[in-house]
Amino acid sequence: MKIFEVNTNVYVGDKFDEVISKIKAKKAFIVTDSVMSKIGMTKKFENIFKQKNIDYRIFNEVEVDPAFEIVSKALNKVIDFLPDVMVAIGGGSSLDTAKSIKYFVKKSGLSIPLIALPTTSGTGSEVSSYAVLTDKKNNVKIPLKDNEMIPEYAILDPGLTKTLPKSVVADSGIDALTHAIESYTCKEANFYTQIYALSAIRLIFKNLLRMYRDIKDEEARIEMARASCIAGFAFEKSGLGINHSIAHAVGGKFHIAHGKINGTILPYIIRFNSEDKTTAQRYYEISKDLGFPANNIEEGAESLAVAVEVLNKNLGLPNCVKNLAIDEEKYFNEIDTMSKSALEDICTSGNVREVNLKDLKKLFEKVYR
Repeated sequence: MKIFEVNTNVYVGDKFDEVISKIKAKKAFIVTDSVMSKIGMTKKFENIFKQKNIDYRIFNEVEVDPAFEIVSKALNKVIDFLPDVMVAIGGGSSLDTAKSIKYFVKKSGLSIPLIALPTTSGTGSEVSSYAVLTDKKNNVKIPLKDNEMIPEYAILDPGLTKTLPKSVVADSGIDALTHAIESYTCKEANFYTQIYALSAIRLIFKNLLRMYRDIKDEEARIEMARASCIAGFAFEKSGLGINHSIAHAVGGKFHIAHGKINGTILPYIIRFNSEDKTTAQRYYEISKDLGFPANNIEEGAESLAVAVEVLNKNLGLPNCVKNLAIDEEKYFNEIDTMSKSALEDICTSGNVREVNLKDLKKLFEKVYR
């Protein structure tokens, strides 16, 4: 890659008033979920719109693992209202829904700038061209990628993460770590993406447990928001790998939180990929940088897998897919289908170690037990 271009203006702190004033919008469309509305998370932004005489509408029907039907419903409302700006408030589901709307609106000839306000520190969706939608009919998660989906503005406001439950902190934080590690080790990784990825890995190992143990720790929340964001920059330019492909397949079939699956299987994927010397070298580099035991490539790669296992345990995450309360018979009946889905997943092509259908079937079996 000869050009490294960052397309999103990133603000840290309570900066929404500043950004909306810059845009000079007259009509705004908020995309969020029902929980954000119920707990009053959108009120602050509604009040700003009222103060500035900005007409606005709220779509608060985003679901976990957003389906194409939800995007279509919101898209129709956007086309009817024709806002000057869209504002996405929430976790990855709300951000991905808004980005998908932005994409389809652009295809119809309109361009609506998007302000992304993540309320979790994990997806990196506020700066990426990726969105994951669910095909409910086939129980499959479909990752989409297009530069038209990249938000113009991202605001990392620690005030939006100060009431997160521990489970969400754990799931989203380990998701960010998976993004960073996969980005550093994937096929298209380069000097620039590895700088971002390694910085994110350092920040996550330093701050995730702090945030998990004390949600009032504002410094930890700010640092985790930064880590998630720069991990997003990294994988946006480098791609990901089979950790995400497998997580998409399992999540699509059994509706488990994406981050939780990512973290659960990450040690298995590190060890599998480390059988390839090129990838093992990259895991070794991460361990060396973090000060983990790394007297040779093999030890460094294994140290990283162990470090993730220890982190998972401290975050209350399971050590195998079986402990995600997925029925064994149902799971094994779906392995063929999930393996085919993972092989076709956009993330698989980025894995530095080449994989085939047989490899994936064995991995699905291994991560279960």
